Amino acid sequence: MGLTQDGPTTVEQLISGYSLEAEIYTRLLEIARRQGELLEGDGDLDLCAQLFTEKDELLRAISTLETELEPLKRRWWSEEVSPAFRDRLNGILDTILATIEQLMAQEQRNEQLLLQHHAKVEEELGQVQRGSAMHESQRDEEPLPRFMDVHR
Repeated sequence: MGLTQDGPTTVEQLISGYSLEAEIYTRLLEIARRQGELLEGDGDLDLCAQLFTEKDELLRAISTLETELEPLKRRWWSEEVSPAFRDRLNGILDTILATIEQLMAQEQRNEQLLLQHHAKVEEELGQVQRGSAMHESQRDEEPLPRFMDVHR
């Protein structure tokens, strides 16, 4: 974002920075919802996993942005701020908090769906292992004759 001390006021820079952060959190929520859709059905789990990479990049962007905003946050408390700017900034922060709450709820749903998928895969794997063990035990038995003389 490249925030500077020259140019826009501290509050304007904070509004700009937090507006960008709100957009990033909204994108994170969209991705989490998409992952939930994939997990609810028999969706593409590979695509679901690939979305984690995009989420990771967005989280790193938020971390970088927060680092850039830190000196501005410290400075703005000492400045005279109009109620309009303060209300605007508070509105953006409220939006961020609401989005984070929605994101956390979606991630919890996604975790439950992943646990269900895990249990399903474990059950299927157990069935395959039991079938394989049964097949192995049958191979160890004496083989049946290939043909039988029915005229004896």
